[in-house]
Amino acid sequence: MQFSKNSEAISCVLRRALCALLICSALVCVAAPAAHASALWIADSEQVDEYLPSQLKSSGTPTPLTVSDSDEAVGVCFDKSGNLWVTNFNEQILEFTAKALKKLPTAPSPAVTITSSTFSEIWGCTFDKHGNLWAADENVGMYEVSALQLKTGGSITPAVIITDTTQSPRPCYVAFDKSGNLWIDDRNNGRLFEFTASQLGASGDATPTVILGGEGSLGDPGQIGFDGHGNLWVTSYGDDSVVEFSKSQLGASNNDAPAITISSSTLDGPWGLAFRGGDLWVMNQGNSDAEEFRPSQIKHSGSPAPSVILTDAASDSNELGFGPAHGK
Repeated sequence: MQFSKNSEAISCVLRRALCALLICSALVCVAAPAAHASALWIADSEQVDEYLPSQLKSSGTPTPLTVSDSDEAVGVCFDKSGNLWVTNFNEQILEFTAKALKKLPTAPSPAVTITSSTFSEIWGCTFDKHGNLWAADENVGMYEVSALQLKTGGSITPAVIITDTTQSPRPCYVAFDKSGNLWIDDRNNGRLFEFTASQLGASGDATPTVILGGEGSLGDPGQIGFDGHGNLWVTSYGDDSVVEFSKSQLGASNNDAPAITISSSTLDGPWGLAFRGGDLWVMNQGNSDAEEFRPSQIKHSGSPAPSVILTDAASDSNELGFGPAHGK
């Protein structure tokens, strides 16, 4: 009898453990989908282009799916629901829903259009962890469009407007680190600025807590982004290179020399960049190519040959990003 009770107890424990394992596995699959399932999206001025995962496996000249109702597109970013948001030089922020994008190549229409008299020369966009959209404005600073404003659309006053009259940067792109600090590029002086999360709660003039670059280390910086290790990467358009400031360099100013510089001979006016898993993708404005560099190729400074080159990927590229694969 005792043996039977012990057997039942052990069986119960095993069933619970198996159940927990299955639940955990399901959660992992949902919370962390394969990075390589994502598609490459490019703001191509006249439109937004999508390259499906199957088109990113090898070099060539694939034909993208296009979101044509996004004239003057300059920035692309996705919210948590997989909806595409586009900023453009018409000083608009547009939403294309995931449901509509699934019908590509049938061209979707914007579900939400946001305008503002404050918008002057809006560029790249990103989302914070609360679902608010942040955008860079080369003539003003940085905007937060709240999650509520994104739902209602129309003409708005941004929920938060951050300016910096001391340094007077010309930001084109914005990115958040894992601590919720906002980083921007400064085209005026070839620098990168950090504004801490505590500085982003209300509108006002803010002083950067960290300044990187300067002294000629960055020639006309473009899009910025973080890799999975917390290192900050930026394209250096004027130098035909892509550089990394290591995570350890981000804690204080005066780190002017990048930790890594990638200067492949195929880089020609690099402007946009984004990570897909550990792979770095770069968009060239000079030759309109999109290039992939594998993790092993960007561990150290050098001039590696891209593992994949998509030729004629965009006629006038701006921001790139990875998001859900839509259409067929």
